[in-house]
Amino acid sequence: MIIPHAFLFAAAGFTIVDVVHEYVSFVGTFFIVGASSFYFLLLRPSFARNSDAMRVAGRSAARIGVVGALLRLLSIGMSVSTAMTEKQLSLAEALTRRPSMVVGEIVTLIAVIAFASAAAASRNAVATWAVATIATLVIALRGLITTDVGDLVNPIHVFAASMWIGTLFVMVVAGITTVLSGAFATSDRGSACATMVNRFSTLALWSAGVLVLTGVTTAYLHLRKFSALWTSVYGQTLLVKLCLVAVVFWLGGYNNWRMKPTLGTEDAARRLNRSATYEIAVAAVVLIVTAVLVNLPTPGEHIPR
Repeated sequence: MIIPHAFLFAAAGFTIVDVVHEYVSFVGTFFIVGASSFYFLLLRPSFARNSDAMRVAGRSAARIGVVGALLRLLSIGMSVSTAMTEKQLSLAEALTRRPSMVVGEIVTLIAVIAFASAAAASRNAVATWAVATIATLVIALRGLITTDVGDLVNPIHVFAASMWIGTLFVMVVAGITTVLSGAFATSDRGSACATMVNRFSTLALWSAGVLVLTGVTTAYLHLRKFSALWTSVYGQTLLVKLCLVAVVFWLGGYNNWRMKPTLGTEDAARRLNRSATYEIAVAAVVLIVTAVLVNLPTPGEHIPR
């Protein structure tokens, strides 16, 4: 089997808890980035003429943002707990040695409060959404403050993936569901969905391009030689991820070039909704493999640059 078993986790110096930690962090980032991106780039331009639908979809998206921010808090808590256990530190000592965690907790708490306020708002909540979005950008892109190329590429890679899959998830759960639930007149549902999906397609294409560029860069930095792709556990796991990513790209392409042109009716919107759900499901598996991958030692660590 290509993906490491539990005993290989230990041999590589990590446990299933480390994988869960990374997965929680990834999902949390996808949710907060997806919620903010959906609200400002898709919802407001697409539902501008239907304030009731905008409010319903916005509150639904905000609830996803709350979950994402709470997952990010959980991820920070797991990091602090690991530091305390491994280095026999008190909570105060662990936080003192990692001040970035304190900053991360504060910003993430701000995001929780802002998203919760937006979810509870009975009217337009642009101000609270703006605060939530600023906090989201700080959380997702804080790793850009570095001089190391590898550390610079990773947050951009995760952010691009979040802009694509995270926004798609929120669009399906909050956007398309709202369109099809009765917030729009039956005759308007198809066109409302088409407007939203057309805007998302542009966002997804740009995000996919950045994702490929940063993914290739990361693979080069970690592998350093092509043969490591099949001679190392890291490379083999990366191959599994690439195969799954190819499926996500194929589903995304199918939705964009085969399903999107049919939009305009409620039935077409429902078909796209089902197809997009498959895309999200495969992407969720990609995140599991990625959570394993980032914990594996890379072949490039042993090759002088």
